[in-house]
Amino acid sequence: MQIFKPVITSNHLKFSLIIMLSILLYACNSNYMQIPKDSLPEQDISAQDEISETQINIDELLVEKKIIQIVDELDLKKIAILLPMTGRYSKIGKAIFQGIELELSNRKNNIPKLTIHDTGDENINLKKVYNEMLDQNYDYIIGPLQKDLISKILKYGSESLPILTLNYLNNFKGLKQGVHQFGLLPEDESICIAEKAIIDGNNNASIFYPDNIWGKRIAGSFSLRYKELGGKIIDTSIYTKDDEQNNISIRNLLKIEDSINRKKNLENILKIKLQYKPFISNDLNMIFSVGTSKDMRVIKPQFNFNYAEDIPFYSTSHIYSGVNDKEKNQDLNNIKFCDIPWLYNSKNLKTKTVLRRSSDKKDLLRFVAIGMDATKIIYNIRNLENNKKKFLLGDTGYLKLDEFNRIRRHLIIVRFKNGQARKIPF
Repeated sequence: MQIFKPVITSNHLKFSLIIMLSILLYACNSNYMQIPKDSLPEQDISAQDEISETQINIDELLVEKKIIQIVDELDLKKIAILLPMTGRYSKIGKAIFQGIELELSNRKNNIPKLTIHDTGDENINLKKVYNEMLDQNYDYIIGPLQKDLISKILKYGSESLPILTLNYLNNFKGLKQGVHQFGLLPEDESICIAEKAIIDGNNNASIFYPDNIWGKRIAGSFSLRYKELGGKIIDTSIYTKDDEQNNISIRNLLKIEDSINRKKNLENILKIKLQYKPFISNDLNMIFSVGTSKDMRVIKPQFNFNYAEDIPFYSTSHIYSGVNDKEKNQDLNNIKFCDIPWLYNSKNLKTKTVLRRSSDKKDLLRFVAIGMDATKIIYNIRNLENNKKKFLLGDTGYLKLDEFNRIRRHLIIVRFKNGQARKIPF
């Protein structure tokens, strides 16, 4: 590959020298600048473990999913809803409840009675509420949403009253019988996009993520799945609110400075100016970056500016609220991410249109979908338990029950093109 062109070549000897040194310059680009240790999390997510024995056959990722037929296995007459209707998380709680009602509205008969208990009330006596639900013969509990309340209710939960929580505990071992966990687990997205990147043939990645627990968590789960599939993490770097420092971090991540310095050295040797485009190591064939839409509207153009516009770029659904904004989202073009199918299909079009036009609710579409799927799950929980290798076709994804009674989501792939997010084949 020719990576620069001399402006003037006056004789064959000089030209031969240039070609020879250009080959050296090209070869040396594989040696990249190390990111300082203080920019890495406590555990280096780029560490390449010996995982050859556990690497997964990529063909398995492309096998068509076997779908469970949706049936109403349970006759549910009374369902208790534990959601925050007031306080900090009230908007989320109300959106989830809207989804529950929306899903139940599709039922022609045997519509259960819903009772809401406001978990946004700091004075709620959860043990008393739970015992009342036992005494009044409720059939199911959906919720809570907050992790601390999930921990509390599981301490005195009874197998006679099953629970579908709307979040996941960090310690998911040893859950009682009849307790299942469901929600928008970020790891589902990072695992999904790691699989997509490998399917695309991009097996050498660099990771760029925010300097916080959330960013490290998603970057770490991506790295783990990516390496399971035979991928290699070339480098990692964090970003902050300092755009200038972030640009330096991006240049280091792309190993541009090494290439520029070699070009300068070559110019000094030859005493001529060279037409030149910095060379990005051919080992790197994808970038995974974590962030919000606001973050990525700055970060993606910075990568483009630093000659990485042709390198495949992946992220998560946190870059997209679900509301079309073609002008603002131009800076997100060519980013691929995983998302819930409900935002991209024709189901509940009127409801989605109303939500997207509401200034208060336009960012809550995915939580409405959680409520819809929570309802599907409780009616089909036995089917999920008896068919661990099959999927329930939901609005938040293809739903599957794992060995820890957690509902995991398999998602669809979306790409920004011309400022619009569009579903593409997996």
